[in-house]
Amino acid sequence: MDNPMSQRQALPIGIQTFEDLRIGGADYLYIDKTAYIHEMTKLTKGYYFLSRPRRFGKSMLCSTMQALFEGKQELFEGLYIHDKWDWSEQYPVVRIDLGATEYKDIDDVEARIWKVLRNNALLFEIELEPQTSLGSALEELIFKIHQKCNLKVVVLIDEYDKPVQDTLSNDDDLAARSLSVLRGFYSAIKASDQHIRFCFMTGITKFTGVGLFSGANNFKDITLSPKYGSVCGFTQQELDTCFGDYFEDIDMEEVKAWYNGYNYLGDPVYNPYDILLFLSEEGRVDNYWWDSGQPSFITKIFSQGKVMPYQIDNLVLPSEELKQFDLNHLNLVSLLWQAGYLTIAEQIKIPMRGYRYRMAIPNNEVQVSLNKLFFSDLTTLRQSSQHHNYKAYDAIIDNQLGDFEKAIKAMFASIPYNNYVQNNINKFEGYYASVIYAYLMALGLKTRTEEAISSGRIDMVLETFTHIYVVEFKVNAPKPKDGERGEALDQIHEKKYYKPYLNDGRKIVLIGMHFSDEEKNLNWFKPEELKID
Repeated sequence: MDNPMSQRQALPIGIQTFEDLRIGGADYLYIDKTAYIHEMTKLTKGYYFLSRPRRFGKSMLCSTMQALFEGKQELFEGLYIHDKWDWSEQYPVVRIDLGATEYKDIDDVEARIWKVLRNNALLFEIELEPQTSLGSALEELIFKIHQKCNLKVVVLIDEYDKPVQDTLSNDDDLAARSLSVLRGFYSAIKASDQHIRFCFMTGITKFTGVGLFSGANNFKDITLSPKYGSVCGFTQQELDTCFGDYFEDIDMEEVKAWYNGYNYLGDPVYNPYDILLFLSEEGRVDNYWWDSGQPSFITKIFSQGKVMPYQIDNLVLPSEELKQFDLNHLNLVSLLWQAGYLTIAEQIKIPMRGYRYRMAIPNNEVQVSLNKLFFSDLTTLRQSSQHHNYKAYDAIIDNQLGDFEKAIKAMFASIPYNNYVQNNINKFEGYYASVIYAYLMALGLKTRTEEAISSGRIDMVLETFTHIYVVEFKVNAPKPKDGERGEALDQIHEKKYYKPYLNDGRKIVLIGMHFSDEEKNLNWFKPEELKID
């Protein structure tokens, strides 16, 4: 919905329902997504599943659908769907929202579902028979509403997987038991097909294998359907045409770098929660989405994963692995994508084999925050609490490499000894590369690892506005004698790792770092500015 560029509508922060946004001429900003709803609902029957990260507008989408099917025509004036919808029928809507509760045990899961069922029954003045199962109760509810209203029922399920997300971090089988309860509950959807006009289900993850969709397998998954790529989130065009003068005098390139970049095979979208908070704070860049809370299972999945932090950017996954999540085989990269910490950088068509997807971290907010989490997991340190952090940042920006060396040594010295004795990872270059990579990326420095060139792989490349740093790591290498470069610097020269950057225009600095697994720290640091004839 286009607004005059001089008009500034109120930002809908904290508004949970479509009706509150639109009733009585409310002057809240609303980005019109009803064209997508029209596409889904134009047939006489439809089952759809949509996965998007938390706080991406899924609940508002469900609320908009509810108002539409309930025939609240006045709320849709001026929107795309208004003159395309048949307002002569008002359908009964069963709304199932599982996102409003924190689930700590199986009793919480069952109690919430029973409460939702009873609230819906009360709304339609229907009495449910005492049931032995949640699925039977839902099936009875849908059947009796159809009978009473003489119209097929619309079922809207929001945050369908929240009970499993909340219990994934437990060490017992609570997540599996939650999954079993939900599978039995949702199986009633398929059994009630003859009584259903439309069903829409949202969540973060799509569980497969023995998961939820084995009991409700008639849903069309539109998560990676290009025509629904912008159904949630804000496109650049929507920012340009719908926000009035909110973005006047704001650096849009910075906004894009921090909050854009989510790709679901349509137009790239901004995180809507970030944009609204960013504007409400008068253009102050911050980690709004990340700081609003993360699922508890993320830290557990990190500790179980075998992927180093520098490896998750630029990984390639087949379609079936990307879109599915098996509770029995937790896939860190797939989960990070579904939860919004990775996005699709490229879709690759494989002849006779379907598609593969090259993954990337979507923007600066996620890049900085995710690496803070990685750093904490690798070192058991809170990255934000270390006083030497910004000394390292300032040292690199100012090319004060002596101070940079001191900051790196201080960081490794602060890692608790127990973090090393539990395993042998400190004997490998990959551990030190991962810690330093996560450390620097969490500071917002532009860092790449395992940079492939014709002569080999560079351990790390670090860029500032004025310098390019080419870094090589060695563990337990002989300590160089006076006048010697050491193994790490020798390798940089031998392989000519600096060659791709000779025409860049910035100064090139080569850095050799030697680590000792006995000292568990940096024990040799040698920088050398490359002299170009």
